Amino acid sequence: MNPTVELIFTIVGGALVLLTLYGAATLNRKFFLSGICFFSILPLIGESIAYSTDKAPVHVLVIFIFLVQLVLTMPTNITYGSDNVAASKLTGKIALAILLINIGGIVFIFYLKAAVAAQFGYYHVGIALAVLYVMFKRMTATGGWVWAKS
Repeated sequence: MNPTVELIFTIVGGALVLLTLYGAATLNRKFFLSGICFFSILPLIGESIAYSTDKAPVHVLVIFIFLVQLVLTMPTNITYGSDNVAASKLTGKIALAILLINIGGIVFIFYLKAAVAAQFGYYHVGIALAVLYVMFKRMTATGGWVWAKS
C-alpha cells in the first residue's frame, strides 16, 4: 500500500476506533455505531485498491463482509427500550455479528499473513473489545440492551 494512503488510514482508523471506544465507555449508541460504521469504509477502500492490483477473489469477500458491517452499524435515531423484546434480541445478534466480523479481521491480519499493516489488526482488537464490553454491560443490565444516551 502507498505509504501516504497507509498513514491516512492509520490516522483516520485510530480516530474512529477511539470514537467507538468512547461510545462504548459512555454507552452512547450514536458514537459507538458511528465509529464502527465509518471504520468499515476503510477496509472497503483498502480491499478495493488491493483487488485492483492483484485481482485476488479474497478481496471481494472481505469487501462484502465489511459492507455488511457498514449496513448493520449505520446509526439511526430509532429508540427502543427493554420492553421491545424483538428489538433487544435482534440487537444482541447484530452485536455478535459485528464481533465475529472483527475477530475475522484479527485472524485475517495477524494469522493468515495478509499484506495488511499490523496496526489495522489492533484496530479490530479495539473494536472487538468495545463490542464485548457493550455486550457484557447488556448482559449484566436488568433491562436488556439499555443505553444511557442515544
